This record gives sequence, C-alpha cells and structure tokens, in this order.
Amino acid sequence: MSEHAVPALLGRYRPQTLIGRGGEASIFKATDEILDREVAIKLYRSGGEDEMAQYRTEQTALARLSHHGIVSLIDAGIDYSAPNDPRPFLVMELVSGSDLATTLGQRALTTEEIAEVAYDLAEALEYVHANGVVHRDIKPSNVMLVTYGTTTFRARARLTDFGIAGGILASDQTEAEGKTTTGTAAYLSPEQASLRTATPASDVYSLGLVLLECFTHEVTFPGEAVEAALARLTVDPPVPDDLPGEWTTLLRAMTARDPSARPTTAQLTPAFREAIMAAASTTPTTP
Repeated sequence: MSEHAVPALLGRYRPQTLIGRGGEASIFKATDEILDREVAIKLYRSGGEDEMAQYRTEQTALARLSHHGIVSLIDAGIDYSAPNDPRPFLVMELVSGSDLATTLGQRALTTEEIAEVAYDLAEALEYVHANGVVHRDIKPSNVMLVTYGTTTFRARARLTDFGIAGGILASDQTEAEGKTTTGTAAYLSPEQASLRTATPASDVYSLGLVLLECFTHEVTFPGEAVEAALARLTVDPPVPDDLPGEWTTLLRAMTARDPSARPTTAQLTPAFREAIMAAASTTPTTP
C-alpha cells in the first residue's frame, strides 16, 4: 500500500509511522503536506465519551499555552475516514529525543542533568500555573528530553500530555474530580489520592517524586494503583540525607503532605538555577 493510501487528516496531515502508544492514544510521525514539514499526530483510540472528554481537555489546555517548555499544539480535528468510528486527534510539534522514563531506564543522570531537568520543568510549570492550568499528571513518561542535533545546546526537558489538565479555580474543575482519582498512581499528590482538588502544589509534589526517582533510580510509591495511591497519605517519601547540595531540603519540601507547606514553582525556578551552577562548579573538567 502506498503512503498516499493513508488519508491526510484535515486534507494536509498524512500519518507515516507509529512512534508511540499510550493507554488512550497512539502517536504518529506525519507530514504536513502544505508546509512540507514533519509533525506528530496524537490519534485517540476511539471517539467515546471518555476519549472525547480527554481530547477536549487537552486541546483547551494547549490552545491557551505557548512556552518553550511545552510541546506545542499545531492543529486539532476529528477523523471521519471510518464514519462509524470517528476519532479525535491533535497535531503536535514533532520533537527529537526520548522521554525521561526511557532515559532513566538506560542510564543514570548526573546531578547537573537532574538540576537542568528540574529547572526546565519548574519554569514550564510556573508559566502553566500562571495561566490557570494544573497539569495533574507529572511523571517521567510525560517529560521529553529534546535534543537539537548540536553539541552547543544541552537537551531540554519539555512537558507533554495535558489530557487530564484542569483549571486552578474550583469552577474550572471537571465534574469527575472529587469522584475519581485523576493522574498516574505512582506520582499522585496526597490530595489527588484522597480525591481532593488538584492545585499547583499537586504538580510540585509530583515533580518532587520524579526528581527523587532521578536520584534513587527507584519509583517511590510502586505497587498496584490503589496501594500506590494511598501509601502517601500516611508515609512521607524517603528522601536520602546525603543528596548533594540542597537537594535533600528541596525534595522534602516539595513532597510535604500539606500542600501549603510546599514551595511554589516561582520559588523553585531560581533554586534549581542555583543547583545547576552548584553542580557545574563541582563537575571535573576534561583536560
């Protein structure tokens, strides 16, 4: 079958190869035939009620966000090529690199690299929160480490998957919140695990767990979904006492059970910038 046998979505975006697969959607590398560039298409598995809700949530969140720390939305639509199975899709910026989960499975990150990831994500979340959005699903697989094909620029961490993002204000929350747990069990904040409203502090907690995993190479709250989600209601994450620099203090503050005790992303961004400089100053130079 020739590539042109695959229908071009919206008359211009032609899917080429499958590059990723998740619980609710598949990601395809595609060609924008009008602008002659490569893009990524997130095609939901069906157009059912739940999938359409996620699609609309992610489309709405990304449409109001534009930041170098977020994978950008280009276009959106619904595929009617199979009339009895319409499926929504998002056309996204295609980035080069791997997600943080894959990278952690391949090698350990240096302290400087962890600080760089922390800074990039805190800066992106500071912007996201300032625009009234809570991501609610910060986890390694939703962090892309984007490379630019040069030796001059380091890989940059960028946030993806705003499929369950929500508004900060209670009036902006989805009807499902308060009835079901949203997010990935291993990285939920205590308030999400107990079905309370997620806030910017919830993203800070989840980011703290991601960064802790970067240091320890272990998921802090493993196990079955319910077990993993409920564990943090009574147990604080075991942050090692001997992490370099201020990392022990920072991660304990970020993973405090009381949301009001956690630092904001506006406070974390400069702290992580300092952590980058501190790590760089202790890194041996190659002769």
